[in-house]
Amino acid sequence: MNKRHFTRLALAAAAACAFALPAAANQTFKLTIASSHPPALPWVGLMSTLFVPEVNKRVEALGKGYKIEWREAYSGQLYKMNATLSSVAEGVADIGWVFASLEAAKMPLAQFTTVTPFTTDDVRIVLDIANEMNEKVPALKAEWDRNNLVFLGASGVDTYHLFTKAPVRSYDDLKGRKISAPGSIGLWLRGSGAVAVDGSLTSYYTDIQTGVSEGTISIATGILPNKIYEVAPYVTTVNIGAVYNGGMAMNKDSFNRLPPEVQKIVKDVGLLYSKTLGETLMQRYEGALKTMAEVGAKQNPPVTITPLPAAEREKWVRTLPNLAGDWAKSNASRGPAADVVKTYMEALRARGVKPARDWDREL
Repeated sequence: MNKRHFTRLALAAAAACAFALPAAANQTFKLTIASSHPPALPWVGLMSTLFVPEVNKRVEALGKGYKIEWREAYSGQLYKMNATLSSVAEGVADIGWVFASLEAAKMPLAQFTTVTPFTTDDVRIVLDIANEMNEKVPALKAEWDRNNLVFLGASGVDTYHLFTKAPVRSYDDLKGRKISAPGSIGLWLRGSGAVAVDGSLTSYYTDIQTGVSEGTISIATGILPNKIYEVAPYVTTVNIGAVYNGGMAMNKDSFNRLPPEVQKIVKDVGLLYSKTLGETLMQRYEGALKTMAEVGAKQNPPVTITPLPAAEREKWVRTLPNLAGDWAKSNASRGPAADVVKTYMEALRARGVKPARDWDREL
């Protein structure tokens, strides 16, 4: 063996050994995590207080010298509520909260809880099912994938009620009123004679104050921190149900740049985020209503919380058109919408839920 050949072999062996070493000790990954909404809302706050530190802890525990350098940008610093999907898909943020309820055009099948109201108030159950379905239902996985996103963990909200400028004592009281609702949530007003006004927690206060709407279908955990009760002091508890509204997702290109073991951590912590969110929302829900009543007792008019009579709620349930059936038909060409509804309703019953309306039996 001549000297030149030996040298080439030695260099090749050294290169092979270097390639086999862990993906560079002390390697730092720069990631931006963002949201259109503020950290005061639990599904955003947990991104900062749970997801980021827990990922850091687990990455450090790998002992491979990896480090993540985070840039956190919440409260619409990078994009607004109408761009949660596109901003993560295009890499404006590497990780973000995707508000699927406002993305029916790009994620039609993700709306399955919106078209099945009056099922359960337990958001923990809803999120558990949503995480399971996003993993096991190929059509749901494909919606994230074709939008250049990797699903990390489902988000949702506590049960919906009415928050209005004037009292709502019956279902008929909704007739003619302009009621704010985010995206497809406006479907719940069909048949009531009310007019749905598109909006979100970041716009409701101004919309109601200026007369764009006269109230909102919304959630106590969102109304309280945004002080919307100041302009909509009449709270009518309807228990329309908890909803899966999207979740944390990561830009697929950013995800693919991470080592496999870090990818696994990100996904595992995403599911932890989702489970913790469900528990947090259930804990905060009752407290939010109570605090609203206490804080709003001195305003004029004061905050009043009144349940919609059972007969009126039942009237609402039965008056709604066949939301799930209509949705399944209109989305049949975009995926197995009817099967998605059936899977969801069966999963609810398997967990002991007794829906007020069996949407899958009307398909």
